[in-house]
Amino acid sequence: MKLAGFAALMLAAMPVAAMAAQPEAKAAADKSDVEKPVTRVEISSKLDADFADMDANHDGKVDAAEIDARLVKSAEAKLDAIKKERDAAFARLDVNGDGTITRAEFDEKAKLPTIKQPDAAPFMAEFDANKDGEITLEEFRTPTLANFTRMDINHDGTVTPAEANRAATSAVTQGPTKKPTFKNTPSITR
Repeated sequence: MKLAGFAALMLAAMPVAAMAAQPEAKAAADKSDVEKPVTRVEISSKLDADFADMDANHDGKVDAAEIDARLVKSAEAKLDAIKKERDAAFARLDVNGDGTITRAEFDEKAKLPTIKQPDAAPFMAEFDANKDGEITLEEFRTPTLANFTRMDINHDGTVTPAEANRAATSAVTQGPTKKPTFKNTPSITR
């Protein structure tokens, strides 16, 4: 029973630890996500691979259904990762393996999030330049590569961490706009 109390204490402490880490997370969010120099060729290659992965029917265009499928796939992958972390946490808390912390008790205190309904609309709005309901490779690449060009201050085809941080800093001083980035554009992970 002492172990069950310890588990409850650990679960209660998790949000406190997360809140304590928030200032660091905010400071990191204020900086760009570029950790090493990135070339235009690398970004183009990543965009092409991401587009090909989304283009399920290989017609050279991405429609809302294909984006929704990618969003679901991404959410399922994130949920799987959370499940693995949760299972590892249970194993760590059940130190002697006697099952004092029952699975039902643990599941009750460590609820999994639900996968929300996918919505391709924000992606279509951002990338479907001609508003025909489909995204071509050119439409998919244009906003990100334009941002890359803006961040590449010396126009050498590489964005260094210093250039990315400079762009992030200028975005902060120019008002409430999105942080300059291209690392995870668009936010549809595999």
